Amino acid sequence: MKTLFPTLAVLIIAACSHTPPQPLLPAFFYWETTLDISDSERGLMDSLGCKKLYIKVLDIGRNATTGEIEPYSITEMSDTNGLARLEIIPTVFITNEVFQNISKEKTAWLAKKIVENLNQIKELKGVLFDCDWTPSTRESFFLFLKKIRSELPPGTSLEATIRLHQYKFPKETGVPPVDRGMLMFYNTGDVDEEGEHNTIFHPDDALKYVDGAPKDYSLPLDLALPLFSWGLVFREGELWKIVPGPIPFEEMRLSKKYLEHPATEPFSAHLWEVKEGTFLGGHYLRPGDHLRVSATSPELLFRAASLAQKLDLADDASLAFFHLGIAQSAYFSAQQLDSVCKTVRK
Repeated sequence: MKTLFPTLAVLIIAACSHTPPQPLLPAFFYWETTLDISDSERGLMDSLGCKKLYIKVLDIGRNATTGEIEPYSITEMSDTNGLARLEIIPTVFITNEVFQNISKEKTAWLAKKIVENLNQIKELKGVLFDCDWTPSTRESFFLFLKKIRSELPPGTSLEATIRLHQYKFPKETGVPPVDRGMLMFYNTGDVDEEGEHNTIFHPDDALKYVDGAPKDYSLPLDLALPLFSWGLVFREGELWKIVPGPIPFEEMRLSKKYLEHPATEPFSAHLWEVKEGTFLGGHYLRPGDHLRVSATSPELLFRAASLAQKLDLADDASLAFFHLGIAQSAYFSAQQLDSVCKTVRK
């Protein structure tokens, strides 16, 4: 009996000293073609205590005419005034088509060219590659990542985005040879199907990927959640155009050029029919066009955060909101975004 009390005391002390999970560290994606962060955007990051910013520096795809691999968007990174306190993670978006039928020699060439561009960034600590690879391109993409690692300065963190289907089925899709993964917890719907389903995020769709997923993903994972919206224009039953948000709902409701159809379920998309010819986001819409607007509301964002509690995220995970240009007080407050970070760890 004498040994019971010391043992019991140790157990009680251990239980009391258990460190509760820390909220996810707030971060943002910056997805513009010009690096020009406004005072309000800086203020938002300061209010949240944001320490990390993922800046898209390259968009790479294949030329539709020649089939050649080339950048179609390059962000100038020289103007980083006011960002000295942030950890900058350059992000490179590469279309899946780039890795279709690509030779090993071309793969090595592409890796070398990208690193030449990245080496212009001062104090490069890490880089994130965003590519939705498929079974047919997995081998080429993973080889590309290995070539990238061999070209980067030693100690540079190599990261890759992970889609939900890749998270749930790692044996089928493979796990990229990187140091960390960024789990993209959105784009859960089919943009080609006309209807009121929210294609950016719908809890029912996301739950299908969360339930049954392996409990231990083999990479430490950060989390990305959406703040954006978009309008999908259907013409004669086919997807014709994607119009980036934010979509001016109030102006459309005051206009006689649109007919709004009421939603029939929570978190659904907003459905509109074009009654008179008009312009939206620089695109001419003609009578009879159908518009499906998928958007992220604060309520939907908190629902996503609640579902994310089930994900296998790293202990030191960041929560990167996509993207900074939409994270304005008119849509999402700093307090709301801070609460979202805390909700994931409840």
